[in-house]
Amino acid sequence: MNKIVLLNCYLGKLPWYFDFFLKSCETNPTVDFIIFSNDDKEGDVPQNVKMVKFSLEAFNILASQKLNLDIKITNAYKICDFKPAFGIIFQDEISPYDFWGVCDIDLVFGRIREFMTQELLNDYDVISVKDSFPSGYFLLFRNNTIVNHLFEKSKDYKYIFTTNDNYCFDECGGAYDEVISGINILDVPTETESIHHVLVKEQNNIRVHFDLFIIEGTPGRIKWDNGILSYKNEYEVLLYHFSSYKNNIFSGIKKWKKIPDSYYVDKYNIRKYSSLGIPAKWTDDFKPNFKNSLFKIDMFWSRFFKIKPMRSLEKGQYSYMNRYMFIGKNAKEQNYVYYENPENQFDLSRMIFHSNYFFNTHTKQYYKDEKNSFSEVMLDGNLIKYSKS
Repeated sequence: MNKIVLLNCYLGKLPWYFDFFLKSCETNPTVDFIIFSNDDKEGDVPQNVKMVKFSLEAFNILASQKLNLDIKITNAYKICDFKPAFGIIFQDEISPYDFWGVCDIDLVFGRIREFMTQELLNDYDVISVKDSFPSGYFLLFRNNTIVNHLFEKSKDYKYIFTTNDNYCFDECGGAYDEVISGINILDVPTETESIHHVLVKEQNNIRVHFDLFIIEGTPGRIKWDNGILSYKNEYEVLLYHFSSYKNNIFSGIKKWKKIPDSYYVDKYNIRKYSSLGIPAKWTDDFKPNFKNSLFKIDMFWSRFFKIKPMRSLEKGQYSYMNRYMFIGKNAKEQNYVYYENPENQFDLSRMIFHSNYFFNTHTKQYYKDEKNSFSEVMLDGNLIKYSKS
């Protein structure tokens, strides 16, 4: 059996979903996990999970030494760009393994070996669990010299590694819409060359496998049952990515003292397994409608009273992948938003009862204001998060 280790570097307080992640690691005893963290995990961790005390300063020192570059990143999220280079940066940890990989912690695994089979591992050198681009939240690399140095094939890797901006190097350089629609990454104008560019260019030299093994978004009807992850009780999947669920404004946070052996992930709730199979209608139907109604009432009273907000948005440019949003302020200290065309400006008003939400006075679309980000809120509660540039 090929030996596999999955690496993650998470700096900051470990989030509520980390316990779900650990429980799913435990049910994959033939795969090892190494988590580099500066948080102290309370309670026991599975035997196949190794927690390593780490810091951003330690990463900068180690990465500079291993990559022979002057690396001084100041934002922990920037470490995502370095994922394709983990085989070099953490070479001491991966040396006993046939495959090393990267994984995020905002996910739960099903049966990893059911998808990462011996046949698949024997036939391929790089394995992505997305069919359109390299899946930075779970990506496997054969542990050899050629594959471990693939990232150096990008003409931009030195620039990317020595700047603080995030370039989605571990996936497709931000060209998600294009590659998902079927356009070859080499035909897409991107600011930098990502690992996806490299994998496409090197497809005659290395064996790369793209397949769809995962569930994302907030589809509901997901069940985790003693390590088996399924969708609609019909399809077994490798993992469920919490990326949308954790940011959805309707979603409930679940902090169980002990993660049960079986549970459901509905659209907006996580609940224990019931043999009755009764769906959580409160969270999937009534709760979103109720909260949207509250927002509409809030918008009405905010416009009726025309109350000047106690604090306003910071002016500047916000970005999401290859898209840009601009926040400005007029002479009356009224915030406005525009996208590509500065002439199409829309006034923004802060809600009275939801103080971290703004709404577009013309389209009635609303936005969520968070530290260093400003998010569009979709009808299903999911967010498109624009980060401060």
